[in-house]
Amino acid sequence: MRYTDAKNLKLNNHKKRPGNTKLIAVFTFAILSAAVLFIFRDRIKTAFNPISIIGKVVAAELHTTDGRTNILLLGSDMRKEGAEINKPTLTDTILVASIGSLDKDVVLISVPRDLWIKWKTDNGEETFSKINAVYDYTTYHGEKIGGIDNLIQVINETLDIPIHYYGVVTFNVFKEFVDIVDGIDIDVEKSFTDYYYPVEGKENAPLEERYEVVSFEKGTQTMNGDRALKFARSRKGDNGEGSDFARSKRQQKVIMAIKDKALSIKTLINPIKLKELYDTYSDNVDTNIDFGVIQSFYLLSQQIDFDKVVSVVLDDRSQAIEGGLLYAPEDTTLYGDQYVLIPQTGDFSQIHAYVKKYLFGDK
Repeated sequence: MRYTDAKNLKLNNHKKRPGNTKLIAVFTFAILSAAVLFIFRDRIKTAFNPISIIGKVVAAELHTTDGRTNILLLGSDMRKEGAEINKPTLTDTILVASIGSLDKDVVLISVPRDLWIKWKTDNGEETFSKINAVYDYTTYHGEKIGGIDNLIQVINETLDIPIHYYGVVTFNVFKEFVDIVDGIDIDVEKSFTDYYYPVEGKENAPLEERYEVVSFEKGTQTMNGDRALKFARSRKGDNGEGSDFARSKRQQKVIMAIKDKALSIKTLINPIKLKELYDTYSDNVDTNIDFGVIQSFYLLSQQIDFDKVVSVVLDDRSQAIEGGLLYAPEDTTLYGDQYVLIPQTGDFSQIHAYVKKYLFGDK
């Protein structure tokens, strides 16, 4: 698999888009930071400068390729209680955060969950599916043929970049983090009501039982974990809050509020809350990032300006220079009659070149 330096590629103008990219990156660094702060909680309690404390510790050397460390971040629909038997655990948020160890920059690459890909099972057989089903895929006779290794290989082939680390986050991380820090303050810009918010566990219930009504009034309010999750996930609100753009803005508000509250002095000097944050991280994040690597990420995160994160989105609606390199075929017979996205060129070569521009070009 080629992974060539594309510093000389000309970068087209790219308008940053709102979405899950920036907020997931900030949330991930907040989680990793909380884990580090728990390890050094005794010294934090006596000296209120956690950055200087961490700086005195020898951190692990991050794995890099061509000066970049690539982290695969997945948002899983698996709950703490476990998924249903023989039901795949889908990863509907698939994001690669590429961090430049020299440039101190972050490029976030969002991969659509409906991307149709070919991949190999553990026994070497080729199969086809949407990319969001690869992480935990169940097929004939309940045989599990997916996993993180398979998904990493698929991402490598799709984007033509190596994956050094990964993290799989469940909804429990989101809700429990908010509750641990005693809620978050959110400024609701305008009132709205969502009459079709899906009720967890009621997907196969009668239609009238599948949804609940959630409403939010304009103004600043304190939200607990459950309330904050509904505010962030609502898809069909009225008063202009039913678009993906509006939803992304709300998610950004929530994640930034979590980050600010989790890393506040009030939280950092409270060993009980730090332990709870760490336990939540341990119980809900499937990752290959150990404590030495966490320390390195924490130090590196202090040097990154999150207001200048570059977002790369692959879709079927934008111009090609803005990531519109996919299309949805009208005839879905070959794809199990599912809505899918496939590369316009028939392979991923155009996507490879597009991604390299943002990793190695002038941003």
